[in-house]
Amino acid sequence: MRPSLVLICWLFSGVAHALSCEQTPAEAAAPELAQFHFLVGQHTVQLHAWTGHAWTPPRPISARWNGWYGLEGMAIYDEWIDPDPQRGGLGVNVRTFDAKEKQWKMMWVSTTGLQVLDLRAQILDGVLTMWQAYPARPGWQAKFEILSEDSWQRIDYTQDESGEWQPGFRLVAKRTACP
Repeated sequence: MRPSLVLICWLFSGVAHALSCEQTPAEAAAPELAQFHFLVGQHTVQLHAWTGHAWTPPRPISARWNGWYGLEGMAIYDEWIDPDPQRGGLGVNVRTFDAKEKQWKMMWVSTTGLQVLDLRAQILDGVLTMWQAYPARPGWQAKFEILSEDSWQRIDYTQDESGEWQPGFRLVAKRTACP
């Protein structure tokens, strides 16, 4: 069943890609949709690794991250397209906000894992922070930061032996023109 789900997501991603410039959430959508609005549009993404002292220069090829409003403007869909399938593959995500629990609930599936992941996010200490609920991935989180109107970053962290959060990878996205 999982390979079928991945195939459906790939097909959906290809068809929906044309909608990636749609910028309008539904009037009835949760106001929290604005927290991930920076994902809406088309972006090129540079990957940097943390050396323990500084970020590496970006790897020589860029990935793409495209987002748009879906489910009639009630959610955000986004897709990851890495030109190096051995590294990052392809993936799709559906982001919805649960007003009762006051957190984002997301479904992510990609060609690298072939498994649906349950991700969560919310504003923690003023920062949009994401973690993996299923399968459980303790000691990992990612933080998003808007750098400018047309640029944002996501930094992945893991906990070291002492429980301190250490950066691992940094994705820096820049908005590109929609076709």
